[in-house]
Amino acid sequence: MEFLVVSPQGLGDSLEATPIVAALKRAIPDASIDVVVTRPGPRLLFSGLPNLVRNVIYLPYWEKGAVAFTLSLIAHCRSRHYDASFLSYPAARGEYHFATRAFGARRRYAHRYDRITITNLLWLHTTLVEVGQYHNILRNLDLVAAAGFPVDRSTTYVVPPSWRIDGPQRRCIAIHPGSIAHGGLEMKRWPEDNFRELAQRLLKDGYEVTLISGPAERDIVSRISAQVPEARVFEGALDEVARFLSTCSATVSNDSGIAHLAAAAGAAVLALHGPTPVEFGPYGKRAVAFRPTLFPPCFDVRRLNVGCALDPNFACLKRDLPVDLVHRRLLDLLQHDAKPIRPNSVMETS
Repeated sequence: MEFLVVSPQGLGDSLEATPIVAALKRAIPDASIDVVVTRPGPRLLFSGLPNLVRNVIYLPYWEKGAVAFTLSLIAHCRSRHYDASFLSYPAARGEYHFATRAFGARRRYAHRYDRITITNLLWLHTTLVEVGQYHNILRNLDLVAAAGFPVDRSTTYVVPPSWRIDGPQRRCIAIHPGSIAHGGLEMKRWPEDNFRELAQRLLKDGYEVTLISGPAERDIVSRISAQVPEARVFEGALDEVARFLSTCSATVSNDSGIAHLAAAAGAAVLALHGPTPVEFGPYGKRAVAFRPTLFPPCFDVRRLNVGCALDPNFACLKRDLPVDLVHRRLLDLLQHDAKPIRPNSVMETS
């Protein structure tokens, strides 16, 4: 059988889609599975899983725009005849439904984001699955179950084996102060000064601190680094970042792809959530999606909204996630998730 998995979002959402591929391959070992992506990071991720994925089809929607996306879609959409396609969650944009339909799979599985209308294109699928009140990984596995295949709901992320370094971890805390920035999604970020203060406290606690940088947060990292010169900075290719995170005691991050990457690499993770629900956070026994606010999450994938629904100026991040609380929660995570520490890994201080 031939299957198509469409994973059109960013790194975190694509990591959450890897269990779809694993479940299909487990159910039908000789199945051929292609994956559609729209960003370079997910392209690298799925290209590193040749035992699961036959081809990675890259439609450069976010990198090169709608015209390049459409031309690439036309070039690829009829190259194979698929038995079934699976549009991973979250993917409410009409473009994603249209692209999935263009590949022409006989059965097409997606989530029901809303009631079916002419404009939302949900009618392009043959089977719509209700969005469960649980983590996105489990929501994705619901698509596989709807197709009649068995699923193991204890499944977690799948990453290339070379993206992890097993063994004792260094006494180092990785801090990722950024997130995806397009369309106003920088609203998900904990205040920059809070990350700076947290880094200073962790240094006083005797931990090494490394700031994880990338194109979307170089300016933020540069400013924090200037105020906390003892903190190191790490920037690299996706696989290099994953390997580095796997050696750290823990990662503190916004709700971002890096939080998912750290969890997938086997590290303890504290992800700071405000506008986005915890169901979007990192997954696993060593992952904590921390959202202590009483405000309901206001981000809605159906609306693609980036505003503060109740207009409290993102108090969920700025007021209800003080540095003291985050610091205590991180130390608690480290205490209850202790793993062997590599010797001589504590930074020398005068």
